Amino acid sequence: MIAGRRRAAPRPVPTASTEPVHLPEPDERQAYRILDFALRAGEVLLSGGEAASEVTAMTVAITRACGLPYVVCEVTFTSITLSYVRAPDVAPVTSVRLVEQRTPDYTRVTEVHNMVDDIVSRRVTPAEAIERLDGIRTRRHPYRRWVVTGFRAVLAAAVAVLLGAGVLVTVIAFLTTVVVDRTTGALTARLLPDFYANTVGAAIATTVAMLVLVADLDLRPSLIVASGIVLLLPGITLVGAVQDAINGFLLTATARAFEVFVLTAGIVTGVAAVLSLADRLSVPLAVSQAPSTGWGDVPVQLAAAVLAAAAAAGANYAPRRTLPAAGLAAGVGWGAFRGLDELGLDPALATGVAAVLVGAGAYLFARRQKASPLIYVAAGIIPLLPGLTIYRGMLLLADGNTAMGLVLLSQATTIGLALAAGVILGGFIARPASARVRARGPRRVRPPVAAVRES
Repeated sequence: MIAGRRRAAPRPVPTASTEPVHLPEPDERQAYRILDFALRAGEVLLSGGEAASEVTAMTVAITRACGLPYVVCEVTFTSITLSYVRAPDVAPVTSVRLVEQRTPDYTRVTEVHNMVDDIVSRRVTPAEAIERLDGIRTRRHPYRRWVVTGFRAVLAAAVAVLLGAGVLVTVIAFLTTVVVDRTTGALTARLLPDFYANTVGAAIATTVAMLVLVADLDLRPSLIVASGIVLLLPGITLVGAVQDAINGFLLTATARAFEVFVLTAGIVTGVAAVLSLADRLSVPLAVSQAPSTGWGDVPVQLAAAVLAAAAAAGANYAPRRTLPAAGLAAGVGWGAFRGLDELGLDPALATGVAAVLVGAGAYLFARRQKASPLIYVAAGIIPLLPGLTIYRGMLLLADGNTAMGLVLLSQATTIGLALAAGVILGGFIARPASARVRARGPRRVRPPVAAVRES
């Protein structure tokens, strides 16, 4: 050992008794402002039908762009919680926002998507983005209420044509949907739960079908019921539930799935109540098989599928520029389903393959038009929803054929799950790896000790 050289004393290990940690900027009040901004944006997305993974990714992207690098997001079906993790030994800044109403407005959802892209890309400042969000939230819907009713009536009429209806049935389906939409809209405006609104809507459609039989008009009333049911089916909620389950948001997925069950139960209740009344009145509501159509009917049905999807997008306040693309996505999906069905493929498998094309096309259209993929997904699956299968299953149950009725309802459920899984897989295939990571949402992270400890 060299004389006079002493070993350096070890640096003391920080313990809980060290000096208090100096909190990083921004301060607590500014952090609350940023969290509130992100929560209000997330509320628009969640109420508009976006999956929990997308809401998580968007809200965390906003907080990071505004200067909060370590934020944990927790999304449930009715609330969003954000926590700014300042340091390991300091209480986080936490803010919660409840999402009490779910009223889809795809124009607002699209504008929030574009706002997030702008703030992340530094094209706008946080102050400008906050002002922009205030305008998005307070702006009126892009269409008047009677225009939305028209969109929904066109949707029902197009679905009737898609199922093989003639001119008179199509007109009746159009007028019936006007009555259903205005009635259910008035009920929901009085805060009646959606379960009862769906029950009333399904009962109205089935009652019209019963009256058509009583009038002996030689029509297929099942198509009137099926087109009305498609209007009420919670298709996009089912897609969101499966997407949340796949991405690990099991609590939100369970809540969405139960909402699907409740809303569908409302439809079933309304149909069953009128079918029971028809049975007592000896009105022979018979089970109608799905129409067998040849290739000569394909152009008309393809046009009906495109029109139904465009109308469905408009009914949910989608931007005008997205309506043709939404119809095109549905046309591609329905065309694929029709071709696979002609080849004898199982209906659920054919639906799943068609849904993959819809999901892939939805992402590509969304990127090209700078809109939310939700627009094209929700519209694209409309022609593939099993409305007629549900009606036939309910009719068999009402006739006492429980076994066959349950088989048809199980088949409808399988088709719905195939739709949701296919759409999600298509979106996963179409988007690049960086977008896949964002869609899955950020992991829960803890700030590094060096970032919050005094040197």
